[in-house]
Amino acid sequence: MKILAFVLSTLGTVSICIPPLLKGKNMKQILLLVFLANVFVGASYAITGAFNGTATCAVGAMQTIINYFFEQKEKPIPKWLIAIYALSFTAANLLVFSQIADIIALLAALMFVMGISVKDGKRYRLWTLINTELWVLYDFVTLSFGPLSTHSIQLATIIFGMVVHDRKKDHT
Repeated sequence: MKILAFVLSTLGTVSICIPPLLKGKNMKQILLLVFLANVFVGASYAITGAFNGTATCAVGAMQTIINYFFEQKEKPIPKWLIAIYALSFTAANLLVFSQIADIIALLAALMFVMGISVKDGKRYRLWTLINTELWVLYDFVTLSFGPLSTHSIQLATIIFGMVVHDRKKDHT
């Protein structure tokens, strides 16, 4: 089962490492890839028994696909919907709360809500950086090594994307 968790995590890694490398004018591409990554990583968490991570990824997948449809119709994401996202993550985390590390998953989930609710790649990368750092900590504490490898690679990709796309160019 650990091999299957690792394979799913690898698919999640491929899906989640592409968005930070996109300049970010088209959030539809970013959201679709984030949706796929949540499905794969959530399944990996389920196999390793980290059910808080599973619940968080399931809620995240639903939220991301909803935002994708808003982007497709070129409509802004309503603030009330973002509040519902935050409440749904909080409820999902409380339902499966089993250890103190689950607080880290909740914080990461709230950062995710911010990341998928922005309109450009630069702000997506910033919120995703915070989100991913929290997930790395959660993965380490829960010994979820498949997702830990995914999130570690994602962290490096986000930093690379920030250096390539977001650093202020000095022309002096």
